[in-house]
Amino acid sequence: MVEAVAGWLVCPIIKIVMDKAKSCASDRIRWLSDGVPETLKRLENLLYQLRAVAGAVQRQGSPDRSADLRAWLQQLIDAVYEAKDVLDDFDDSVPPPESPIARFGKRILGADERVNRLKDVVDKLEAVQATSRTLMLAAVHGSGSGSGDLSGHHQPHGGATGSVRHHEHEVFGRDRERQDMVSWLVGTSDGDARSVPVAAITGHGGMGKTTLAQLLFEDQKVVSTFDLKIWIQPDATDNEFELARQILQSVNVEVPGGMKNFNWLQVKLQEEVSLRRFLLVIDDVWNWNREDINGHAYREMWSKVLAPISHGKATGSKIVITTRQKMVADLLHASKEVWLDDLPADAIWSLFKRCAFGEDNIDKQPQALQDIGRKIAEKLKGSPMVAKAVGQMLEGSRRVTHWKRVLDMDSFDNVSKTLELCYHNLPEHLQPCFAICSLFPKNWRFKRDKLVKIWMALDFIQADGGNTQLEDVGSDYFDQLVDRSFFHRQRVGRRRYYYIHDLMHNLAEKVSQFDCVRVEDATKKIPKTIRHVSVSSDNIAQLKSRCELKRLHTLLILKNPSSSLDQLPGDLFIELKGLRVLSLEGCNIVRLSEKIVNLKHLRYLALCKSITRLPQAVTKLYRLQTFSSPKGSGLEVPAEIVDLKRLRHLDMDTSKITGIGKLVHLQGSVKFHVKKEKGHTLGDLDGMSGLRKELHIKNLDVVKDKEEACQAGINRKENVKVLELEWNSTGKSVPSDAAEVLDGLEPHQYVKKLIIRRYHGNRSPNWLSESLKASNFYIKYLHLINCRKWEAMPPLGQLPCLKVLQLKEMTSVQKISCDFYGTKLTGFPSLEELEFDDMPQWVEWTQEEKNIEVFPKLRKLRLLNCPELIKVPHLPLSVRKVTVKNTGFVSQLKLSSSSPSKACKFALDTCSATILTNGLMHQQQVEAIAILTLRNCEDVKFEELEVLTSLKRLQISHSSINDEQLGTCLRVLQGLTWLEISNCNTITCLPWMESSECLTKFHELCIQQCPEFSSLHSLPSFAALESILIENCSKVTMESFPTNFNNNSLRRLSIMNCAELESLPSGFPSSLQVLHLIGCKPTLMTQLQVEDGPEWDKIASIPFKQIR
Repeated sequence: MVEAVAGWLVCPIIKIVMDKAKSCASDRIRWLSDGVPETLKRLENLLYQLRAVAGAVQRQGSPDRSADLRAWLQQLIDAVYEAKDVLDDFDDSVPPPESPIARFGKRILGADERVNRLKDVVDKLEAVQATSRTLMLAAVHGSGSGSGDLSGHHQPHGGATGSVRHHEHEVFGRDRERQDMVSWLVGTSDGDARSVPVAAITGHGGMGKTTLAQLLFEDQKVVSTFDLKIWIQPDATDNEFELARQILQSVNVEVPGGMKNFNWLQVKLQEEVSLRRFLLVIDDVWNWNREDINGHAYREMWSKVLAPISHGKATGSKIVITTRQKMVADLLHASKEVWLDDLPADAIWSLFKRCAFGEDNIDKQPQALQDIGRKIAEKLKGSPMVAKAVGQMLEGSRRVTHWKRVLDMDSFDNVSKTLELCYHNLPEHLQPCFAICSLFPKNWRFKRDKLVKIWMALDFIQADGGNTQLEDVGSDYFDQLVDRSFFHRQRVGRRRYYYIHDLMHNLAEKVSQFDCVRVEDATKKIPKTIRHVSVSSDNIAQLKSRCELKRLHTLLILKNPSSSLDQLPGDLFIELKGLRVLSLEGCNIVRLSEKIVNLKHLRYLALCKSITRLPQAVTKLYRLQTFSSPKGSGLEVPAEIVDLKRLRHLDMDTSKITGIGKLVHLQGSVKFHVKKEKGHTLGDLDGMSGLRKELHIKNLDVVKDKEEACQAGINRKENVKVLELEWNSTGKSVPSDAAEVLDGLEPHQYVKKLIIRRYHGNRSPNWLSESLKASNFYIKYLHLINCRKWEAMPPLGQLPCLKVLQLKEMTSVQKISCDFYGTKLTGFPSLEELEFDDMPQWVEWTQEEKNIEVFPKLRKLRLLNCPELIKVPHLPLSVRKVTVKNTGFVSQLKLSSSSPSKACKFALDTCSATILTNGLMHQQQVEAIAILTLRNCEDVKFEELEVLTSLKRLQISHSSINDEQLGTCLRVLQGLTWLEISNCNTITCLPWMESSECLTKFHELCIQQCPEFSSLHSLPSFAALESILIENCSKVTMESFPTNFNNNSLRRLSIMNCAELESLPSGFPSSLQVLHLIGCKPTLMTQLQVEDGPEWDKIASIPFKQIR
């Protein structure tokens, strides 16, 4: 395949300018008879012809004429970009620098600069066209017979069977590696217990390392093994500070924006991670400083980062890395390595046909297509990434001739060429959208909305001619790139982000090499043809001397963790006159220069958090579509910001902006503060019909009646997804007036999330209280917060799509009865999460016997701070997580699913054992309890615990349980595998099990902080024990252990902080592999430190010993 001679963005850019010319020409009434319509038509025709030539030149370009081709294509693209700027100036929706009369006079006299520039650029394009015929002939005669005929901007036609589908959750051919890694992750580690073991998944690019790691991360056995799962994907330039910050953020710890103290991060890491059994996945670790030949600095960096969690108290923690390089695995002391070879032929064929044919039955496809498909799969070199990319490329076509041409390509010789083929076969409008992503570093976490806004600013998104908004079209573009594996999804917990595989990132860099460049160091060569630049903050000062700033359409300043940029070069904005996209997010500048007024074409402006005041000049950037400032910046904006009529996204706190209703094209979120002054009344919201995200209306106390409330036109805003209505907590509204106002603020029926906060009315709004009307709302999330006078709940069970309901600080509610569920056969048919919090007068929650089903899908229930609540219905059988704190019927209860499998088992943590028998829980739920924690529980009848037929793990803490009760407990719980007793002051010994058939699965025993505990003589009756921990039990001595210590299954023994243990028992079991002796009597510790003498002889044969 011939190298593209001016980047592969030529044809898409020409198409964008063609569409602009056509749009201008169609509005002929503005141009009277000055020849503009004819010139625009000439421009459109020229671009059409030149686009065809450019496409052919790029597909058939001759290597020996590449210099001539590059020069011609550069001449072409310069003229095209100039035409783009001229057409932008013809946009009369932007206020001109002079009056319309003056401009009309200039046009009559032939002095209108816009018209003259338009004619000049058409002349330039005609000159380019004049030389195209010779170049085209040379290109055709000099072209090879390789893969050129399949590249270009035309999408294959015919035979499509449907849209592209997602296959990313299916994995083929890695069952052995998966099972091996799962066994390692859930198993015990007998190696160096002083550090967390590391496994490395290694292999060449595109072999599925990340996919396998994701599969392990979500595996049911793995999920149930670890208390905490962490996923990070470090950037090549990350230092120890950035890596530690990533780990903290992955466990939902907020790191202050200005935090630079590495020690603070280390302390936080230790607090959050080290005491829990964790799984840390470090994905794509493969870049290190090549000057660090032996990797000492690299190893030292990771040692610092992992130090707080490498010696954690919790055993069983694991670290998994994915990397291309075995050296990285060695540097991180990986004790296990899984190498991913090429997929076998049958797995590649399975993956390819799944991507190419989707859900269709392959046997119903033409035999010729199946045969060609098998031959293509054989040429994919065992790479799952390539198989997926090629399969998804072909999914839209069922033409045998097209598949045959793909088979005959010579591009399968290596992965990169194959991916280039997939890029060439992207629809033309998607090519620049993908290529521009090369501006971002590898492993960048992309946000869909932000990327779409950049595409819009660069005119990459083409309107479909209907009423569909550009944002929706752009979102569809993004989905298409995801479906074709140019982007990949990654979900960690509830968060989702997107990334580009490093091989795809290499492809983006190659296809945009003459249009886009990322400047990360002073040695980076910048071609003269560059239009889009991202630059690290420490390289911005030298940018002017290294490229022509006037050419740039995009400038992204990216943060360098090791330096900061406090000031921009003074003349930067004078040079960047053609700029469309400017991101200052990687800076720390405090002041934005007034010279930004020179950026008259700017559509996208993103500030850094340190800028707190906006210059007046920004209000003259009339083409601005997106303006964003980070949360918490407290940015002050000029009043004239509302003159930017083209603004579609104002990503900042808008509550202080007067007259925001003038921005009728806003598509994003708006926070509106109602006042009794012009520009802040509800009527100002009436024209903002395009809002698509969140509308938050504050200070509703000042609204006097329903008529005024209706002026906002809330029920006509069909695209608003989140509506928040808020009164002031100190408001003095009359309850009946507040109720009338809420009646007038009826949302559109398709609003997804509704929040009502500090409402002063004492009744439900009419649009919720009438059960039939409530059924017409499709609300998914409803939050009623601090509505202290609201007494009776409306029939919320009628809402057909409601998934989450929160009632908080509803202080007047005393009873929730059957009216709450409505009158339909199923109440709350879709509800998954339900929370009641801080309802001090609520006494009774009844579910009267009716022929209706309630909460069929409820998964989470929270009852918090309801001290008078004494009557509650049965827990729904569907529930998987229940949290109860400070209620009248129990002060503390936590029920959660202990396993993600369909055969659900529960973990119960409670201070009252009566809930097992008082009817709150169904028998089926009680029998499914696998983990039980009894904390401060004094009402336990231990013989009644025999109903817990699935119980495996039992923890008893802060209890007055005695030896006899402990014996009863163990005898009725024959399936027990793990027991922990802590802070129980009346336990003195471990009971004797009469039969060898008792507790045959009892593997682990922990006794902690029990000051009277002194005897382990019954240990021989616990034949299955594998691990024992005795900690902070001051009466444990050598005499506490049995004389015949013959537990042949015992593998681990830990004795910690038992200050009276002056000597060790004789005859430890030969099965013992790990011994921890920490903080016992100093004389004993001293003897053992010298590794000699009678005490040392007792433990010398144990393989691993930790003594301190």
